[in-house]
Amino acid sequence: VQLQDRNERLYGLGDLQERMEKLAGSKTDLSARVVFSEEEKLKISKDLVDLQIETNKMKEQYETENFELKNMVLALENRVLELELCSEKVTGERDALRERLHALESNRKELADEYIILKSNYLALGKELEQEV
Repeated sequence: VQLQDRNERLYGLGDLQERMEKLAGSKTDLSARVVFSEEEKLKISKDLVDLQIETNKMKEQYETENFELKNMVLALENRVLELELCSEKVTGERDALRERLHALESNRKELADEYIILKSNYLALGKELEQEV
């Protein structure tokens, strides 16, 4: 009975030793998996930081381009206003010149009519003078 008891204990110790070896192997395997997991975590963190940097660069470029475009739009709107003011001024000058031209044409017509009358009178007076002489 003692021999059997001892045999069972030795067999139990063998099982226990086998389990301990498996646990040691599992611990090594687990440590390797933890290290691999940490490395993957670091790679993902680095990729995330790189992505955030790229995103920030893109945002900055967008903001710069947007600012430049807004400035360009404002400059063009300002130019349009200047051209509209200039157009209004030129239109006003044109209208004033048309009125002056119309007045000059009327004056010229009156002077031409007056010239015809004066010439007719001159010729009539010339004939009268010839008849008297």
